[in-house]
Amino acid sequence: MDIGSVLVATAALIVSILSFYFSIKSWRESNRPLITARTTSFGSGGNVGIPLSLLVENTGNRPAKNVRLTVESDVLESALAAKPGDTLRKHVESCFSDRGIIPVLANGKSVSNGFGFLSADDPTWKAHSRFEINVTYQDLDGSRYKHRIPLIIADDAGFAGGHWSDPK
Repeated sequence: MDIGSVLVATAALIVSILSFYFSIKSWRESNRPLITARTTSFGSGGNVGIPLSLLVENTGNRPAKNVRLTVESDVLESALAAKPGDTLRKHVESCFSDRGIIPVLANGKSVSNGFGFLSADDPTWKAHSRFEINVTYQDLDGSRYKHRIPLIIADDAGFAGGHWSDPK
């Protein structure tokens, strides 16, 4: 038996095994739920202020279960302008509690919750707040995923705070 043939065969086996491994890994990464969360304005808001919603979306191609959003309490406290006990503040806080766990979120679907109010007079949020939240969830087979997502508290009409209004 020629040693060169054995080395070539061994190298080919190693390449085949690595290709198989990366193929499986790639398939698992592309066939899974992918959960994102962002703030969005609810309608135009009028001349008083802008109501906000927290939108949670599954942009992956598999359903997600037990979707949970968490944030460190001191981080949330530093972004909130509303006093403890305020109704809109309670809506915000419930998004990050056990009450806010989403049991199942189908692929391509989204859910939302009231997320306070931007206003000059009585806002829920401090102006230009930005912080990171943790998003944890599972796929239907029980694999767990966790991401940190930056959350910007702003009107979504203009990503940097300005936009052209429609004259209609």
